[in-house]
Amino acid sequence: MKKISLYIVSALLFLGGTSSCDYLDIVPDNTVEITSMFENRDKAYAALSQCYYYVPDQQFFHQSINMAGDEFVGRLDSEVANNRGYTRGTKLMRGWQNTSDPILSFWNGAGGARSLYQGIRYCNIFLENINAVPNMTEEEKADCIAQAKMLKAYYHFFLIRTYGPIVIADKNLETSASVTDVRQERKPVDVCFQYVVDLIDNVLYQKDADGNVVAERSDLPDIRSTSLLGQIDRIGAKAIKAQVLLYAASPLFNGNSEFYSNFKGKNGELLFNIEYDKEKWKKALDAIDEAITYAESKGKKLYKYEGSIKSFDQDDWYGENGDGVGASEIIKYCYNNRFSITDPWNDELLWGYSDVNNSDGKFSSGTQMRTLASPGTASFAYQWVGASYRMLELFHTKNGVPIDEDRTWDYENRLELVTLPNDTYHKGYIQPGETSVSLVLNREPRFYAWIAFDRGIWRTHDLKNDLKMRYGEMPGGRTASHGTDYYWTGIAIKKLVHPESSSGAWQRIVKFPYPMLRLADLYLMYAEAYNEYYGPDQKVYDKLNAIRERAGLPKIEDVWSNPNIVTSVGKHLTQDGLREIIHKERQIELCFEGGHRYFDILRWKRANEFFTSPVQGWQAREGSTLETFYQLTTWQTREWQTPRDYLFPIPLTDMDRNPNLVQNPGWK
Repeated sequence: MKKISLYIVSALLFLGGTSSCDYLDIVPDNTVEITSMFENRDKAYAALSQCYYYVPDQQFFHQSINMAGDEFVGRLDSEVANNRGYTRGTKLMRGWQNTSDPILSFWNGAGGARSLYQGIRYCNIFLENINAVPNMTEEEKADCIAQAKMLKAYYHFFLIRTYGPIVIADKNLETSASVTDVRQERKPVDVCFQYVVDLIDNVLYQKDADGNVVAERSDLPDIRSTSLLGQIDRIGAKAIKAQVLLYAASPLFNGNSEFYSNFKGKNGELLFNIEYDKEKWKKALDAIDEAITYAESKGKKLYKYEGSIKSFDQDDWYGENGDGVGASEIIKYCYNNRFSITDPWNDELLWGYSDVNNSDGKFSSGTQMRTLASPGTASFAYQWVGASYRMLELFHTKNGVPIDEDRTWDYENRLELVTLPNDTYHKGYIQPGETSVSLVLNREPRFYAWIAFDRGIWRTHDLKNDLKMRYGEMPGGRTASHGTDYYWTGIAIKKLVHPESSSGAWQRIVKFPYPMLRLADLYLMYAEAYNEYYGPDQKVYDKLNAIRERAGLPKIEDVWSNPNIVTSVGKHLTQDGLREIIHKERQIELCFEGGHRYFDILRWKRANEFFTSPVQGWQAREGSTLETFYQLTTWQTREWQTPRDYLFPIPLTDMDRNPNLVQNPGWK
């Protein structure tokens, strides 16, 4: 089987709409069709592909939850901003969510999302029938069964982090099931999380009657072969378990009496635990440590660029004479971080979204800029999706600390206009002699690798493009011929575009799997869980430092102990202070990636800090001069209600069909 292609087989026609409650797992009364799906090996693998189809979309920005939060800014003209079908994730942040016409409803597949309950139902059908396939080996069947169980666990987990307590769909119900059987209740979140963990453990381990691990199961391969990349292997399975337990230990789900002390099911049972359990962090830490150890033992490592250097970067990399004199101080770190995302199936990736195609509407084409080499070609370089101003301030200074913590960095005058210097630190990433704001100077290499700004440099279209983001300028600005397709905030995103991708035709797009879990994520999980359970320790610093070293930053313990650099000396020595440092490191490293920032801010219960303030950016719509472009402008207000918006609403249609369901707090 090729790299797994997530396509819809004909079975989908009879899987949808068979249940009196769409979220329930009821077997369709089409036994002939189901039997034909498992009559030989090839059809069984096609059915497994269908199980993968329901993985929430990572690439199409109109139907991806990754657009939720405060990172991305899509087109803000009325055609897009006032249409529920475009950039749906941003609509969640504007108070557009409701129970009658939900946006991105993973519960029942409405509003641009895929129904995860339908995906679970398909996995159950697969598990019930795979053993009947005549020409598959037992090893092949065991692998397929393990994958289907992992997908079933992941879909339950995604529902939990989106809706909280859910209906567990462990088995498909027969069409003859009674009304009582059909009208199931939501289970407490602890029960839901435990169900997911138990299902994953069933794939990974053999256990005795007391639940103790006696042996590792080998149904999943350690790591997938090249032809099967995208399918879950043991490395991915252990990483998914680590992520599940991290969420279970986090404040939103662990002792959240502030939000959910009166949230009960129909039977009066509390659906959220209201007493904090520190031991959940230990369970998470153990799972994370196991996932890291196993991944590293199989050759996984933090990515560092070892490929050939682009011809136009030779001077920046080696210096004009090849002796290193005058070379860029940051280019190798920028290469590390840029290619850690876009180099397909590199050694850092633990699980990638492989349903990537070259049609319109992807993050890679929506964030891609047009180029002076072909200024009239907008195809696959739409400039639809940019970044908020907040993301400009997010990244560290070159000293590796927040911009408001660095004594050597002029925070108060960060918006002053300055002439860009001709120095080795910024070489290859800014245009010397041009004018921009002080904010873009002396920042960490990840800033220059992942963020595109006016008078910066963007390696894309296999060129070194000098960015000009003001009105009437190219490349990157709004022009008369592209009056709506431009970066409305004047800030663009390099992270999701391969440097060699070009516009005009799908053949020119370099495809790569969108990261869902990578080793850096596990390192950050480890740091967080360890600090929450034990407090500050060198083990935490070591995990953070590994990521920072790859990014060209000094060690945590060195910089935060230096009174000449930081205002909060010793911040890393307290649990609260280190928590802030870890949260910031996670927001930077995983920005624009897999919805991590959105879900992290929710599980940390910090939405009021970030999601209630308006979207800001430069005046890219009309600003043609320095003075008019660099005006910090409010482009869109945001609405967030706590605790309502921490959880999605159950669709009203399902509430009406099942009187045993209770709605999430705040929704009507």
